[in-house]
Amino acid sequence: MSGRTRPRWPAVPARVRALRDADPAALRPPAVLRLVRDVILLVKDLSLDPRVPRRAKIVAGLAVAYLLSPVDLVPDTVPVLGQLDDLGVVAYAVTTLVDAAGADLVRAIWRGSPEGLALVLTLAGVQE
Repeated sequence: MSGRTRPRWPAVPARVRALRDADPAALRPPAVLRLVRDVILLVKDLSLDPRVPRRAKIVAGLAVAYLLSPVDLVPDTVPVLGQLDDLGVVAYAVTTLVDAAGADLVRAIWRGSPEGLALVLTLAGVQE
């Protein structure tokens, strides 16, 4: 792993503010969808990159399988909680991939905005 010490959750509000300040429309649905698209592309690229350890790729594959499976720990019919377990699985998979790849590799293959990259790295605990 790349030396992640702990999640940087206290730094997340500052990153979200920086994202909003850089582009006032950054938190509107179209911009959020672009960030989601960029994260999906990042996960795909990291999963295909030979420099990323196999264990992290397996975690990402299991997360995709879980999301596609009709069986959930908490059924999606349960309001809010049904989606939170899926979000937790996605967050764990992305964090594992980004941590295993390291900030330098993530920066090299990131396709989105610099503010979006900073937010992803902060959420993954790779940078403050």
